[in-house]
Amino acid sequence: MAGAAGGVGEEIVRALLSRVHDARVVAISRHPARLTRLAERLAAAGLADAERARLVRVVADVSDAGGAHDAVRLAREEAGEADVAIPSLGGWWEGRLLDVDEPTYDRVMTEMFRAHFHFARAFVPELVRRPNGLYLGIGGGAALSPVPNAGLVSIAGAAQLMLTRVLAAETQGTGVTVRELVVNGPVSTREVPGPPEWITAREIGEVVADLVVRGTTSWPKQRERGPLLIMDPVRG
Repeated sequence: MAGAAGGVGEEIVRALLSRVHDARVVAISRHPARLTRLAERLAAAGLADAERARLVRVVADVSDAGGAHDAVRLAREEAGEADVAIPSLGGWWEGRLLDVDEPTYDRVMTEMFRAHFHFARAFVPELVRRPNGLYLGIGGGAALSPVPNAGLVSIAGAAQLMLTRVLAAETQGTGVTVRELVVNGPVSTREVPGPPEWITAREIGEVVADLVVRGTTSWPKQRERGPLLIMDPVRG
């Protein structure tokens, strides 16, 4: 998965290692030091040695086509062909939309949308060659409603939703399932803890593991819109 060393990605990796038995989990990041810290935090979280042994660290920058294809090649060399691909990419940005300069626009859109596009172009063809492959994007609720003073996040997120819809339509009949988990609300992570009503990164990790293992989840507040599964808050 891409973005594995982020606050949400870390919990997705942890859940997959602990619940998807005998599978290797490829953690992709452009920062080697962050992958090292990820492995250390997984050990501190109490994962068994056998579980942590299935973690494969790949250094690649999926925000451009070359880096995304490097990620595919390295993942294949280290762990074999992919059965599941998960991009958890992007972050947050704040500012008035009409005040955005071009370098800022390019940077934010690269981090929050183009990286998803290049990751999909590299990994979906890999999944087509595997039986019952799963492509599972991770997105945010800003894609569903405009967020004043965070407009680029909403714009990039909405583009990501359409990317998912188009991929789902274009891969029909190939055996690949394309979905996106849309986390509809702020997220409490290890790095940015939030109030009790926020969805937590650990809860997202468990829902992702549910979808990988069973294809469904028991999360109590969810809505399906085609290939989109919207995860609403349950507290507050």
